[in-house]
Amino acid sequence: MDINPELRPNIFILRRNSGSGGAEKAAERLASQLASSYPVLRMWAGQSFLQQSIPGQSGPPWWRSLRYSRFIDRLKLKQDSTNILLSLEYGPDCHIYRAGDGVHKLNVKRRYGNHPGWMVNPWHWYAPMQERKGIRSAEVVVANSNLVKGLLEQTYPQWRDKFITIYNGYDPDIYYPDPDSKISLRQQYQLPELAPVLLLSGHGFGRKGVKHLINLLARLRLRSGFENALAVIIGDGDKSAFAAQLKHTGLTDAVNFVGRVAAPADFYRLADFMVLPTRHDPFSNACLEALACGCPVLTSHDNGAAEILMKTTGYTFTGQYDVKDLEQAANFITEFATPCVEVARSVSHLTAEAEIASYLQVIDNILSSERDTA
Repeated sequence: MDINPELRPNIFILRRNSGSGGAEKAAERLASQLASSYPVLRMWAGQSFLQQSIPGQSGPPWWRSLRYSRFIDRLKLKQDSTNILLSLEYGPDCHIYRAGDGVHKLNVKRRYGNHPGWMVNPWHWYAPMQERKGIRSAEVVVANSNLVKGLLEQTYPQWRDKFITIYNGYDPDIYYPDPDSKISLRQQYQLPELAPVLLLSGHGFGRKGVKHLINLLARLRLRSGFENALAVIIGDGDKSAFAAQLKHTGLTDAVNFVGRVAAPADFYRLADFMVLPTRHDPFSNACLEALACGCPVLTSHDNGAAEILMKTTGYTFTGQYDVKDLEQAANFITEFATPCVEVARSVSHLTAEAEIASYLQVIDNILSSERDTA
């Protein structure tokens, strides 16, 4: 797509990829919502700008990131006082940096532990430098949870005054409670009408904690009234990795791997509980969307979305996933009594409109500050 530079858009949304990933969806959401208040341009690799194709589509990750970042910086967009650069990408100089992926070197530490395997990947050397560059250049750094804000303060204490939290928002026209649709949705997706259903929504089954979901289901099925409970898993991942565990627990026929779905809201409405014992998530949109549909959530304390749970709407795993932890989670499920409408009401303040209002306030503050110093 060719873009006319004479239009001089005020807001540039920077994310190298375009697609269905979490950060890409956030970039599209921000671009769409901010467009009602400012001219907005979404910048991704492969797009045409000033009759040039924005680079960053081919090569290893570090090379794609480097080429994209250098191209954006050479445009000198930040030096024009009529522009605001909102970056969801490591590297480019910007006014607002959204740290939706957390802190890279801590993510690597969490994944590899003390194993030196991370060292063979150049991206793990390069990404922290790009992350630091973006944070240093920004006037404001937005964390999407207090969990991420704390990790930023731990890693970059010299810039802690820049860090704020703005939670992700959901679309209430898509995610809303509809208890009357539960049975018809189960019929549509060929699921038992009355069986208790645990749902896991996410890509990458190892990180998302499918093995802990299976162990919880096995324990739950020992409880009266939950003997026929089942699990439904939506998203991409390697289900074969859990074949032995499913056989050992006798749950091969009780866990349904559905794959990627077009309408996740349907599954949030047909499920009884959303279970996401993730190893780490800055802020899982799936948990927020499930709550907005009236589905209570059980998730990890290493998920920023745990911060929006109440005792009456969710359970936070200790992270041990031992007998005690799983028993307490099973107790939460068997004793749960909050109506789905009340669950949804608990996150009614976290709409996309509220999220955008917070970003608009940040943008207005930056523009006012630049006018005052001009």
